Amino acid sequence: MSPELIFTIASRFAILGWILLAVIPKQKITRILVRSGAWSAALSLLYLIVFAFHIGGEGNFQTLQGVAQLFSNPWVLLAGWVHYLAFDLFLGVWETKEAEELGISKWILIPCLFFTLMFGPVGYLFFQVVRWIKGGDRASI
Repeated sequence: MSPELIFTIASRFAILGWILLAVIPKQKITRILVRSGAWSAALSLLYLIVFAFHIGGEGNFQTLQGVAQLFSNPWVLLAGWVHYLAFDLFLGVWETKEAEELGISKWILIPCLFFTLMFGPVGYLFFQVVRWIKGGDRASI
């Protein structure tokens, strides 16, 4: 299987999880598959497999140039992408649970989820602002 094919499958898998989370967050199927963390765990398992079988080669995590060199390998780049998919979705699950607990409207949450999907930390920042406005000042992680 090529890294390109795995990229496509993993991306579509993650998008399906995001759709379930945004459209039907309280339904049993979403709770079992996505909100339980199982969807992110499946992506994490894929990350582990890709990383374990394809790490090595040139580059390192010590310098920016080393990281750029490391990610010039399509398999390492794929592992990095799957890493984003798994963690961003995990963060989306947390945002959904927090929104429910704080009574944040689905219509306010959805843009936060979108930005978390597309730009990770930006969505997290937007959600934290909404959370702070709604009085969610205690740490819940």
